[in-house]
Amino acid sequence: MAPLTTPCACPDCVCTVSEGDAVLRDGSAFCSEACASGHKNQEPCHGNGSCGCTCNA
Repeated sequence: MAPLTTPCACPDCVCTVSEGDAVLRDGSAFCSEACASGHKNQEPCHGNGSCGCTCNA
C-alpha cells in the first residue's frame, strides 16, 4: 500500500509530502521546516534548491 501524500501547504511550493514525514504547523502539513516557518531567511525548502519550487524566491 502506497503512503498517503498531500501537497505542501506553502502557497508557492510544488512538493508533496507523506503523512509520516510532514512538518505540521497550525493544522497544515509542510514538506520541510523552511516552508513551515515561511522561509524567513529565504532558505530553499529542502536545502538544495533543486525541487523546482519558487516558494523561497
